[in-house]
Parts: sequence; C-alpha cells; structure tokens
Amino acid sequence: MLMDHPATSDVAHVALRLGRLMLANGADTGHVQEAVGAFAARRGYGAHLAVCSEGLLLTLENKQGFRTKLGPAIAGMAVNMGALAALADILRQDAVSGADVLAVDRQLDAVERSGNRYPHWLVMLGMGVTAASLARLFGGVWAVVSVSFLVGIATQFLRQSLGGSSVNPIAGAALAAFGGGLVGALVMKAFPDASPALCLVAAGMILVPGVPLLNGVRDTLGSHVGTGVSRLLLGTVTVLSIALGLFLAADLAGTMLPVEGSVPLLPIGEDFAFSALAGVGYALLFNVPARAAWACVVCAMTGHGLRTAFEHLGLDLTVSSLAGAFAAALLARLLARHFGVPPSTFAFPGVVAMIPGSYAFRAGIGGLAIMHAGADAPPALIGNTIGLAVTAILVTAAIAIGLSVALAAPLKNFTPAQSN
Repeated sequence: MLMDHPATSDVAHVALRLGRLMLANGADTGHVQEAVGAFAARRGYGAHLAVCSEGLLLTLENKQGFRTKLGPAIAGMAVNMGALAALADILRQDAVSGADVLAVDRQLDAVERSGNRYPHWLVMLGMGVTAASLARLFGGVWAVVSVSFLVGIATQFLRQSLGGSSVNPIAGAALAAFGGGLVGALVMKAFPDASPALCLVAAGMILVPGVPLLNGVRDTLGSHVGTGVSRLLLGTVTVLSIALGLFLAADLAGTMLPVEGSVPLLPIGEDFAFSALAGVGYALLFNVPARAAWACVVCAMTGHGLRTAFEHLGLDLTVSSLAGAFAAALLARLLARHFGVPPSTFAFPGVVAMIPGSYAFRAGIGGLAIMHAGADAPPALIGNTIGLAVTAILVTAAIAIGLSVALAAPLKNFTPAQSN
C-alpha cells in the first residue's frame, strides 16, 4: 500500500529508530534490513540500510533524489522478544492501515518505554530453575542441582543489579559470574563428595550471550560478514570474561575447575523434562509474551531433547545439535504463524539451551591455565583445551546452520493472528 509522501527526514528518523530497536532487542541483520526496507517502500522510498558495529547508515531514494542519515550507536546485546513482538505488531498494522509516520514514531516510544513485562524476582526464580536444569542436563548429581538453583538466583540478581548501573556489560558479566560462582563454590563445601564444577558452569551458562552469538554466526554465513564478525567478537570476549570471573571465584574458594571430562547423557524422558524447565527460565529472561511462553518451553524441550535422543542413537554431538536446532526452529516457525510473532520469539529460546557453554567455559579456563603455566603447561592440558574450543565452535556453527536453514525454509503464506 503506497502512502502520501511524508518528509524525508521524518521517514529516515523513524526507519532508523525502528532498525535500532530491532537490533537492540535481538533481531538479526537480515530481518532488520527487510523491515526497514518495507517501511520505507510504503512511503514511496527505496531504502538501503547498512548495519555496522558503529551504528546504522540509511540511504532513502526517490524520484526527487536521495538522502543519507547516520543513526546512533547501538550498545549492548539485550534480548527482548516481547519488544520484537510489539514491533512486529506495529509493522503489521502499518502495512494494513498506513499509519502516519509520526504516529508510528509514537508507537515506538511506547515500545522503548515498556521494559520487561515480568517482575525481577520472577525472572530470578526462573533463572534459578534454568541453572538447576542445566546442571542436571550436564550430568550433575542432585546436591549440585540444588545448589545450582541458588547460584542461578544469585547470578541473575547480580546481572540485574549491574545492568541497572553504568558498569560496562562485559565487566558486568565477569562480575556476575564471579559472584554467582563464588556462592556455588562456597555452598558446595557442605557437600565434599560432589564436585562444584557444574555449579560454576551453571552460573556462567545463564550469562552466555547465546542469541547475539547465534545472530553473529547467521550474519557471517549470510551476506553480513562485518556485522557478524563484530557480534561474534563481542560475544567471544564476553564468554572469556565470564570464564575469568569463574576462574577467580574458584581460585578464591580453593576449588579446582577441571578442563577434562565428558558430559554424560541423561535418559531421554528426563532430558525432555529438564529441557522444558530450562525453557521456562529463558522465556522469562527473554521477555517472551505470556500467552506464548508455553510455545517457548515446547521448542526448548524439542531442541535439546531431540539432540539427546539422536546421541543415544549413536550420532555425533555436532550432527545431533544441527538436527535438534533445525527441528526446534521449524517448530518455532509453525507456532509463530499461530501467535503472529517473529519466529525468533520461540526459535532462540528453543536452541539457546543447546549452546555448548560447558565446552566453551572449560576451554576458556584451560586457556587461562595455559597462560598461567606458560612454557610449563602440560601437553594434556593444551590438547584438552584445543579439543574443547573446536567442539564449542563446531557445535555453535551446527546450531546456527540448523536454525538458519529452518528459518529460511519455504512455508505457505498465512495470515498471522493478532496480538493481544
């Protein structure tokens, strides 16, 4: 639907703001460019949006000429699926009714002020459940699972407290990991027969920037290499800072974090159950709309549960991860059609529990140990660290590929349901 030509400056301002809000809340580069292009086209403009780490650069063009405008820098790696769903509603209504540009700007004001629909205490409890579930999925005994629940609450409390201050996000992740890991290491001293390692890993896992990392891989595999590399670099530095926080917490508490070791497989039924519980916490953390939270849980259960089922059948972890991610993302697309929200609302929570955080953290800890030992580092430590790093990279890439293929697979056109 083509509308009367509004002022070019107004279209550029609102289009850049729309793109910034989408990126800041977890959208990938391709979806942002598509949304901004469609918004501008309805106003009679051709649009070219360049996304880079410094900000957005938009060029609008029509018969009268063109105009280029630079948007503000985008900071942080927040994930707010509720905000993305609200933005999708705005774009859907705009395509049907042709709202005035300034009216769309006012709607974006409401999205920017909305914040999180869930209270902080509920998100803390949810992340406690997620940390405990992840500890069990990684093979932790029940004492470790119980302490991991407390660790998840403490870590999320620190993340929320630091997030509301002016602390750098990377430093904030390290501090939250240090505080949560220290709680786990100290409380686990009451259970001397159980290793506290998984408590610390659980503290780090719920801090992993899984969505930005997956977006980075998707962008890199697509035609947005610069943005993808930037996201991957920022995500990698964040993971290393989390590993450093855990390393310091373990050292202060006199706890050793083993680099070697394998992750045992749970029975398939138990894996499905704990995968679903992990999805509950991610639904709260990612601000998934309440009416759609159950779908987020189903996708999480499908992705990780199927991966474990395939591993029981003898498939490799990388291949199983690809298959599980593909199934979860395809299911997410089907559920998104019903709820009228972006598929990423369910796809990312569905696969983020599959991110090989245990491997990545142990690789980071091994790297720190190698740095500390220098030339005296034992060959076994070096070999284990390299193996863990390669596994983390390959599994993350497999998840991203499965996600990308499922989200790009052709589906019949549909009329999405209206959001409440």
